[in-house]
Amino acid sequence: MTKINLAHKGSSIFRFFLVTLLAMLINCCVSSAQTSGKGDLEKKKEQLVKEIDEIQKELDKTKKSKKVNLNQLAALRKQIDTREKLIGNYNSQINEIDKEISSKIRVVRSLDRELDTLRKNYANMIYYAYKHRSAYDKLLFLFSAQDFNDALMRLKYIKRYNAYRRMQATLIGDTQADLKKQMETLKSRRETKKKVLSEQQEQRKKLATEKANKDKMAKTLSKQEKQLKASIDKKRKEQEKLKKQIADLIKKEIEASKKKAGASSGKASSSSGSLGLTPEAAALSASFASNQGKLPWPVTKGELTGTFGEHEHPILENVKTKNNGIDIKTAAGADVRAVFKGKVVSIISNPGYHKAVLVKHGEYFTVYSHLASVKVKANQEVDTKQSIGSAFTDENGETSVHLEIWKGTALLNPQNWIIEK
Repeated sequence: MTKINLAHKGSSIFRFFLVTLLAMLINCCVSSAQTSGKGDLEKKKEQLVKEIDEIQKELDKTKKSKKVNLNQLAALRKQIDTREKLIGNYNSQINEIDKEISSKIRVVRSLDRELDTLRKNYANMIYYAYKHRSAYDKLLFLFSAQDFNDALMRLKYIKRYNAYRRMQATLIGDTQADLKKQMETLKSRRETKKKVLSEQQEQRKKLATEKANKDKMAKTLSKQEKQLKASIDKKRKEQEKLKKQIADLIKKEIEASKKKAGASSGKASSSSGSLGLTPEAAALSASFASNQGKLPWPVTKGELTGTFGEHEHPILENVKTKNNGIDIKTAAGADVRAVFKGKVVSIISNPGYHKAVLVKHGEYFTVYSHLASVKVKANQEVDTKQSIGSAFTDENGETSVHLEIWKGTALLNPQNWIIEK
């Protein structure tokens, strides 16, 4: 009986610590990963909610004008896109919570099984102790020893057995406490999931409303097809005029640079599509090129609303629009800054783009248009981030800046040059 109890004792203790260690490892690994994941998801959620709030403020401003316009439609589409991302964020949160709940369920089941085993073992010990509860049984156990050493070993066994009973009671209490804690955490995560599902459902309702409003707005605008086409045609003519103005100025600069470079080197440049550069201009050009993807934005705070290249019209079928640069929405009266050091070539006036500034950076050129005012003049040297003017606000209350980048007479995509936000 002695050997059986001692072996049983070691087995129970080992099993308890094994289960406890397993629970700790699962909790540690899962908790660490999920804490990081939950933190990232929560930050992204807050960012998306903030974006939606900002877009809503802009929509509220445009709604003051009873006339539906493309800016309203663009803002609403952006809001729909952002809200869909927010719903996706909620999906990710729910997946993370489900993983955590599954992990907690495994731990709870493991602890529950161990608690059941501990209780059964303890019940067996209590029953055994009850059957041999008298002092006479203990004395008989001692005095039936074969010699003094055997009696001493039996006395130690009695003490160890009593200590083991106390330890078993403690283990049961600790396991019960741990199980209770895990159950409370499990309940908390289920409540969190319920809350997230409720928030997600609310966002889905708002998304459905926004999509209905978008369709209604698009239908209203489609009825204005004649006016829209006239507006597109007018915009295209203004764009072509600005492009010609810029190209003519750049060609003049190329010819002037060739003469200057030819005079300094004693040779004339044969290429008509590129600049003949002095050493200083070549160094500036190389410096500009090395900063591709690292140039600052022309405004301190802004949002990209128009991208480079050809695009399908958001309303009219089989109609495409073209953008020679990028459009950045910004605050009213915002300072417009040079994206790199260089020299002002010219100040341009254009009905659709208002005032514009052309800046030379070796063989590269940058154009800043939709300016209400200009703070520089032709042939003036400017530094990176130096203010060259202020942004223009149109009759709809929209403030934006148009940026173009040229290499010689070739247009480049400014998005490939400015810092990505």
